[in-house]
Amino acid sequence: MTAPFATNARRRSCSLPPWLGLMLFAALAAVHAAAAFAQDSHGKIVVINSSRSVERYRLAEDEFRKQMDGQTIVDVNLEEASMDAEDLRDLADRENPDLIYSIGSEAFQLAGEYSGDKPQLFSSVINWQRFPRHANVYGIANELSLSQELSLLRYLLPKAIRIGVIFDPTFNRERVAEARAYAQEVGLTLVEQPVENSTREEVEDAVDELLPQIDMLWLISDPGILIDRDRVEGIFQAADEAGKPVYAYSDVFIRFGASLVVAADIPTIGRQAATLAQSLLHHEKPGVAVQSPVGSRITLNVCHLGKLKVGYNEDALDSVSQLIECR
Repeated sequence: MTAPFATNARRRSCSLPPWLGLMLFAALAAVHAAAAFAQDSHGKIVVINSSRSVERYRLAEDEFRKQMDGQTIVDVNLEEASMDAEDLRDLADRENPDLIYSIGSEAFQLAGEYSGDKPQLFSSVINWQRFPRHANVYGIANELSLSQELSLLRYLLPKAIRIGVIFDPTFNRERVAEARAYAQEVGLTLVEQPVENSTREEVEDAVDELLPQIDMLWLISDPGILIDRDRVEGIFQAADEAGKPVYAYSDVFIRFGASLVVAADIPTIGRQAATLAQSLLHHEKPGVAVQSPVGSRITLNVCHLGKLKVGYNEDALDSVSQLIECR
């Protein structure tokens, strides 16, 4: 009986794809730009965090604060302080901030209800497209760009061609439609299974119907499907019984049995948000209002892939952040 354990990616004498090199360059540029801006800019920022007890929200804010050393920051933790749009309006009138930064969906929704003219910035919002957004709102998307996600999948698991995705159209109609076009560009076939206002039984039936048609299940961030732990465990159990690997967007799914995870790097998101904040404090409007994360973490569970008899591209291991092998 073998057990999986994690190692750093092995180093091989292969060159990285050009787009991976560009991602690394962009991540480093974001760090240096934030540090440079912070030295010559001052302003007041209201930071609204949906919940600092959520690790990814806390990490993003902590890294943002490090990069924004010298700025005056007014902190609001919605987990501890109940606030509505009128309260935020009163706070903005009292503090007169130069920028409002919201972290997480609850904070972003609250900031969206605030009708003031202060520039707004957001990060860590699942599927931000589903929220109303004003002209003076900028942000860092929670997910990597679809071109990155699907290109990495194609690169690491080249034999997985038919990719299944189960989603609630209420939350992910636009993202899946966009993914369909990108999938075709990289030679993948997206097999879609929409499930709206779903019960657990409906999701299980949809997964059972989808699995025989695909080579891999792609788990996307969807609050209509991934409602609780039992629902997630049921999806992974069904995929495992069908012998199909799962591609997911967060390291948390490794413990459930994901074979491949490509996740946005949260500290880098905090630094990237700081770079964007500094531009806004300088009254410089970015060319793209909502940026894709520039940093990523890739985890490949070759132990699980071996049990499923699914091959992977050994020449791609230089791009993997964490490799999980069998003992």
